[in-house]
Formats: sequence, structure tokens, C-alpha cells
Amino acid sequence: MPLHPLLVHFPIALLIIGAVVEIVNVFLKKETLNKMGTTLIVIGFISGIATVLSGDGAEEFAFSNWGRILHDQVELHSFFADLSMIIFGVLTAIKLLFKHTFFKFEFLKKPIFKSGLITILIIILSISGTALMAITGHLGGKIVYEHQVSTNQ
Repeated sequence: MPLHPLLVHFPIALLIIGAVVEIVNVFLKKETLNKMGTTLIVIGFISGIATVLSGDGAEEFAFSNWGRILHDQVELHSFFADLSMIIFGVLTAIKLLFKHTFFKFEFLKKPIFKSGLITILIIILSISGTALMAITGHLGGKIVYEHQVSTNQ
């Protein structure tokens, strides 16, 4: 049995909660929420990468047990999973570079980076990443439930 079905729920939960914390923090502007959001997004992104990597094993498992009839659906699911991780990867990088002080690069002190532009970008990435992840989950659920693909074999 592939690890993918076991791992998939960690990034979903962590990244959605992280995105919600980021959106709430736009209004409350609390450092605790900033750190919590970053922690959730970083851990969610790392677990998401592990989940995406485990998808190859799940794909091989599905094809060997049920044939290549699911190929197009699996590829679409994989595409949206990759796109979700790219968006959350960019969000992770932005959070670490611009919303925390452990990077001391001089160019990050420019006024453009201190404006609300970074906050707006964080919100856009949080919402779009969550939407893409919802599509990914929906497509994965269709593969499992519409085709009666069982992970217990």
C-alpha cells in the first residue's frame, strides 16, 4: 500500500489553517499569529513536498492494480498538486524573507518591501494555494471514490 493516502491529510490541514491564520493576521496584526502562520505554512509545505513525492508510488500502485484507465485523471491530479506546492513554496519563501528578521539582506529594507504589497501578495498566494489544493483534493477523491479504487489491497 502506498504512503500517499496516509500523508495527504497533513499538508491539507496545515496549509489551510496556515492560510486562514495569515488572512486573520491581516486584520489583527499580531506577531504571534505571524509566527504561527509561518510555522504552519513551512511545516505544511515540507509535508506537502513529501506527499507529492509519495504520489509517484501511489500512481504506480494504481496503474498496476487498476490499469491505465485512470491515467488522465491521475495526471490532472498530479498537475494541480504540483501547482499547489509551487504556490505554497513561493508563499513560504516570501514569509521567511519578508516577515521575519533572521534574514539581514540590505535590499529587503527598501520601502517597496515595507509597504502593504507583501501583505497583499501573501493573501493572494494563501487564497490561490488553498483553492488549488481544494481542486487537487477533489480530483484525488474522484480517483478513489468514483472508481472504487481501494487503498486496502
